[in-house]
Amino acid sequence: MLTSQGPPVTHLDAAWVAANFAEAEAAPFSSSDLAELSRHLTPQVVEWGEVLFHEGEHPSGVWLLQTGAIELIYGTGEHRALIRIINPGEAVGDIQLLRGVASPFKARAAEPSECLFIARKDFDELLDSSTSVSRRWMAKLALQVAKNHNRIVALLTSALRDRVAQFLLHECVDGVFRHSQGTMAAMLGVHRSSVNQVLGEFESLGLVKVAYRSIEVIDLEGMVLMAEGKFGGRIEV
Repeated sequence: MLTSQGPPVTHLDAAWVAANFAEAEAAPFSSSDLAELSRHLTPQVVEWGEVLFHEGEHPSGVWLLQTGAIELIYGTGEHRALIRIINPGEAVGDIQLLRGVASPFKARAAEPSECLFIARKDFDELLDSSTSVSRRWMAKLALQVAKNHNRIVALLTSALRDRVAQFLLHECVDGVFRHSQGTMAAMLGVHRSSVNQVLGEFESLGLVKVAYRSIEVIDLEGMVLMAEGKFGGRIEV
């Protein structure tokens, strides 16, 4: 069985979506929006390594991630590439459903994860029935497009140390990237040894704290300057 059903959905689950999904100010949810949302949500628990959908498949619905991480993988073998990691507060499957196309990648749990699932039919009904939910979803997609654009620009124009800094600013959750350095290297499209070298430099500068499957940004201001290529000109007080 792909996923197991979690505890029954509650109004708190819908409230979590209202507070954590995209930018709440883009389309505040009313009590009726929360009630409509609750009606379409099903809690699911996804174990490590389980696949939500394969490359070439049409997703059966949309997964809103509450805890854990989902990795998006393109290709197999030596051509396998890690596209990105879905973190809590993000969704997967929605773009394919909105476009009516099969997924170009596989979605797999990178660790035990808890999700709120919306079946394909319910997703269409939810967007049709609630203007606020539809607007919030469009805001979420716009944010993702902007994030992807910034990442592509960084890959094409920045030095590796700047790209690693930008990556951490974009991908950290609560200031921490909770995945391996190999995962970061795969997402940046560079060798792990190169990433290790940059992270070692960042750690010596007091920007990050590196541990097993954990990279914590401890100097946010300095990391922003590094991402902008201005760290060397920072004046120490």
